[in-house]
Amino acid sequence: MIRRGAGLAALGLITLLAGCSPSYTRAQSSPPTDYLIQMVCVDAADTPIFADPVDCPGSRRKLRIGEPLPYHKIDVGGFQISDSYPVADANGLTLGVQSYFFTDAFDDDPAFPNQVHHDPARGGYNIIGADEEFVFFRGTSDPGAYWQPWWTPDCRAQGWLLFPNDHRALRSGEAASPATFAPGCEGRIRTNASTVEWRYVAAQPFVVDPADPSRTRTLASIVVRHFSAGYGSMETNYFTREYGVTRWEAWRPGRGLTLEALKPRCPGGPYEARFHGRTFSMVDCRTWTAVVQPAGGLWDPDGASAVDPTIRTFPVDPLYTGRNLLENTHVGGPYEPEGSYACNEQGWTPTRAPAPLTPGTLDGPPWSANGNCLRTILAESVPAGAYGQTIDAPPPGDYRFGVSLFAPDLATGQTASAEVRLAQRDLAGGEVAVQRLQATIQSRYRTFEGEVKRDPRAATFTFEVSPVTAGIRMAVTGAYIAAR
Repeated sequence: MIRRGAGLAALGLITLLAGCSPSYTRAQSSPPTDYLIQMVCVDAADTPIFADPVDCPGSRRKLRIGEPLPYHKIDVGGFQISDSYPVADANGLTLGVQSYFFTDAFDDDPAFPNQVHHDPARGGYNIIGADEEFVFFRGTSDPGAYWQPWWTPDCRAQGWLLFPNDHRALRSGEAASPATFAPGCEGRIRTNASTVEWRYVAAQPFVVDPADPSRTRTLASIVVRHFSAGYGSMETNYFTREYGVTRWEAWRPGRGLTLEALKPRCPGGPYEARFHGRTFSMVDCRTWTAVVQPAGGLWDPDGASAVDPTIRTFPVDPLYTGRNLLENTHVGGPYEPEGSYACNEQGWTPTRAPAPLTPGTLDGPPWSANGNCLRTILAESVPAGAYGQTIDAPPPGDYRFGVSLFAPDLATGQTASAEVRLAQRDLAGGEVAVQRLQATIQSRYRTFEGEVKRDPRAATFTFEVSPVTAGIRMAVTGAYIAAR
């Protein structure tokens, strides 16, 4: 699982490059964005089928927006799934999502029997974007810091540069990549002085099975190494046309830091190398080149639980597909670039009637990791008040709204209840429309989402979470109202 700290803007490294000279002539017909999304084999009707795209060069194409995946990419050892699939984006920058799922947590939530589903405490994702100049990660979510949008100094959500979005990506190059994550980014911010280096490799080997060399894939790749300030750490991402994001590595300065138990999961080596005058050791990696079939034959990232359709299979923070109208959406910021954090309720107001709510802070790992902090609400009795915020003068149009909720004190199998409301009010404060979501909460994240059209009479939106179960702390995070 990729783990990026606030003070660690980036890591990076190219391996296995000796003797691999770039071949721009061979690759020039493929634009750089062709290396971001995985391919699928198709039948005579152009329908995706379960097969390895490396094995069907004459009948394959890119996975299309909205298409279910006929296969998952899984790493060596079968520990983690990571898929690279395309998504629609109203602002024209987001191209895809790279998901992460640990295979020992598939069925932790009974709402998703035998299916992969997003659990932020056990997985995550990267949002992949591109503009006319560069391809980049627009943000990342991991179990340590959860949602982290990567901002440039002037508050553009494109801070984690990968490679140029032109012919330069299919050669070699480097660039400054100043970035930090700041959910409340406004104006200019202080960023970490990271750098990025990329190189096109015509024949990069990827081991699928260490016991079967015949299964090793040799694929044209764009290999990206990201260095933190002062070359204190590095991270590598490998991109291929067949698989999209194909391999990831983390490196640290020093000799002999690679655990022997790690090497079978990271076959191929090398495990030590010199970069910028320093010796580095590989300390983690994943190679997602084995193909497995999803339960039921297909996996739809935009699908919903068959048990509770208000819970999506893989909710993605809407920051990169539309402007979020809510403030402090993870109820724990704002993040300060200088490294200090303040757990607060900026933008949020507890309603004191009919029964007051008690706000609190969720402590202990992994919730407090990496400076992260989350707010909780507790109702001493029900019916309870609500916790939310009001948006003035929302523009006309259709909206999505949602929130992630969980109750950390519940035992496995226990649940609690809450209601999520989006109320529309006129200038006199009268309620002209209301959309409700009934939320069944467990000890792990669930994300509840709905859709609403702004009523012409509405002057405000009020987003609220109200406990229906008394005496249970409920963590509130990932709240949003965003234009569809």
